[in-house]
Amino acid sequence: MKGNNVCVVTAQKFPSGLASNNRILSYSKGLKELDYNVDVLTLAYSSDRRGIISGVKYFNLGANLRFKIFTILFGILKVCIKILKNKYDFLILVSNNAFLISLLFLVCKIKNITYIQEKSEFPFVLNYRGFLKKKIADFYINYIYRLFDGMIVMTQPLLEYFKGKTNKKCKMFLMPMTVDVDRFKNVDRTDEYSNCITYCGYMGGNKDGVKNLIEAFSLIQEQHPSIQLLLLGTATDSEFKEIVDYANAIAPNRVIFKGQVSRDEIPFYLVNSKILALARPSSLQSSGGFPTKLGEYLSTKKPVIVTAVGDIPKYLKSRENAFLVAPDDNSLFANELSYMLNNYDKALAIATKGYDLTLSVFNYRQQSVNLRAFLKAFKK
Repeated sequence: MKGNNVCVVTAQKFPSGLASNNRILSYSKGLKELDYNVDVLTLAYSSDRRGIISGVKYFNLGANLRFKIFTILFGILKVCIKILKNKYDFLILVSNNAFLISLLFLVCKIKNITYIQEKSEFPFVLNYRGFLKKKIADFYINYIYRLFDGMIVMTQPLLEYFKGKTNKKCKMFLMPMTVDVDRFKNVDRTDEYSNCITYCGYMGGNKDGVKNLIEAFSLIQEQHPSIQLLLLGTATDSEFKEIVDYANAIAPNRVIFKGQVSRDEIPFYLVNSKILALARPSSLQSSGGFPTKLGEYLSTKKPVIVTAVGDIPKYLKSRENAFLVAPDDNSLFANELSYMLNNYDKALAIATKGYDLTLSVFNYRQQSVNLRAFLKAFKK
């Protein structure tokens, strides 16, 4: 049987960075608690070069070079060298980089490492337009996913999609969104944000429907004059300015922009908010993915409102354990927000049912046990 040494490779700096790092950390922590040794290796540069968090070792192996391409290549080289020098039984890759995927395939063959990819959304190349780009996308999809021995997917649509894209021996494992609910216990309390409807995440590209949320909020601002909208996160400079200008135009002096906040600060803002909101529009990404932030929202025991996209309705039932709204309908979203504010005690009771999901199906410990069973299915 395989041993218990796991390496997770990602292009993003760790542990701070994108929301995907919360997922990586949650299942890595869970495996560590099950007596696995887990290292997280990144291609990225960070002043925090290495460390240990929740028992998980991490190494940011990139260099701070002038040109991004050299930074990436240097990071890939360092990651490959570290893998070759160490004894790993499993490599879980969280990246879409075709060059990295191909190179690590060779490294895994040399070292007899089981090669697994984690997918939380549909391939980005499906968005390509134009004859040549579509040909590139077809080549990518028909080649890349056949290199893996196993695949971890977050949702049922992803499971169905990738079944036909991998090699016949590739093992598939559906591991839904995972959250470490302990992060949201013993949080300092304040009344400063007690009248805030809050969103946290990356605001660029409107992938999470931040503009939709702002518009929905603007529709109820007169009925609820004490309520404010709190936005945590950032975007590119141009996109951020566009969002701020939009908010000032339709909800002047009612939207608070906190900018980027650290992973450790997020529980403070969420736990102390009144309502937590996510207005994801319908899109390729939302149809296949499952937002990690939703697990964080549910962990607070505060009322959660979210659009019914992808696998979300599989787990959440409207006005039972959360508040669900059809995507792309800002008026409907606004009406549900108003209902929650007008029936807040009922909304809090519903929130406790949502919290129960973080102790069961979304709990990182339970899913890590399932992940361990998946890893044990591989033999030398």
